[in-house]
Amino acid sequence: GMLVHAARIAAGQSLYVTPSEDFIPFIYTPLYPWIVGGLSSLGIPLDYELGRLVSVVSLLVAGLALLVAVRKETGNVWLGVAGMGLFFATFPDSGSFFDLARNDSLMLATLAAALVSIRMGWIRTGGLLLTASFLTKHTMALYGIPALWWLWQHQGRAASKRFVLWSVVPALMFVIGLQIHSDGLFLTYLLGVPSVHPFVGDRFFVMAPKEMITALGWLVGVMFFAWFLARRPTSRGARFWIAQGVTAFVLSAIMRGHHGGYLNVLMPGLWTLSLWACLSIAHVRGHFPGLFMQVATASLLAWQLWSMQWNPKRYIPTEADEAAGDAVVAQISKIEGEVLAPWQPWMPVQAGKKGSIALIALWDIDHEGGPLFEEAQVIEQAIERKHWGAVLTARSELKRGLRKHYERTRFQQP
Repeated sequence: GMLVHAARIAAGQSLYVTPSEDFIPFIYTPLYPWIVGGLSSLGIPLDYELGRLVSVVSLLVAGLALLVAVRKETGNVWLGVAGMGLFFATFPDSGSFFDLARNDSLMLATLAAALVSIRMGWIRTGGLLLTASFLTKHTMALYGIPALWWLWQHQGRAASKRFVLWSVVPALMFVIGLQIHSDGLFLTYLLGVPSVHPFVGDRFFVMAPKEMITALGWLVGVMFFAWFLARRPTSRGARFWIAQGVTAFVLSAIMRGHHGGYLNVLMPGLWTLSLWACLSIAHVRGHFPGLFMQVATASLLAWQLWSMQWNPKRYIPTEADEAAGDAVVAQISKIEGEVLAPWQPWMPVQAGKKGSIALIALWDIDHEGGPLFEEAQVIEQAIERKHWGAVLTARSELKRGLRKHYERTRFQQP
């Protein structure tokens, strides 16, 4: 779905348009498709490789930011390397989204780099990076609140005003520009559409905290022990990372409880928990200097890393998987007309056709009482008039009159 967005950027088309049978945008801000589409405009082929490359580079930036943060607060670069390892080991806990052609890793990279820059005193850089994070997922703007509080407390009014100048002001300029360019639809998608989405309380109160805590279960005890020893954090760094960590933990849980929230929304929480774990170890070592505590905490950290191992083979397609995918693409290419593929929006492009709408984008707007609910019915109307030559479904049901107007067939297996 994100590649379809990037293809529109490369073609000079708008993202935030009235829903149609050809395109419905995600309720995200546009930086990721801007970057991927922009790179493709330079002659780089637009496909999964390019989308994943942006994500992998972003993931490395997020890891390096974690290393720098730990090194800044503890003076121990190896503890920072271990923190990177902890975060990278949460790959399965994040739904295995780190390397996908999606905006999650870019969002985390810009956010992590912004927070580290602010902590370092690079206020202008931090403000601009936080704006970039906001332009990747708009909920990232909330991290500016604890950052502004911390700057006000520790660096005064001038630093706070400088931060606002380089974060809030450019973000507002982008919002105004996108709102005008989209004829008012930009904020409708970002705010109006999700305002009517259901909220799953159990996922917020129980599931998300459990998922994040159990990901680093062996080190949670160290975090609580460090909190008990500190009682009241006095250092600037401790206050900054506690405030940002609480924000990440709570916001990740809220997004998990939001309609459609999957494990990928936990990535900021998992990043800050990895950071907290390393800072907690350093704090405990500071209270109990000596070889025994060094060895004990190093052993616990090593055991945590060992227990988090995941097998790459689980995520790598076999030759049979690739052959099956190629067979589906080959059969789609023989179909007359365009193909609706809500579960695989980019697959028609691989078959030489136009990209499809993404199912999650349709689900987002298809809520009674929502600002675009009536427009969402365009898909049902297109199905009724047989707009597509075929509809590629999955095990789930698309409904919307599909069985009434289309004959059900099966793909040939390779």
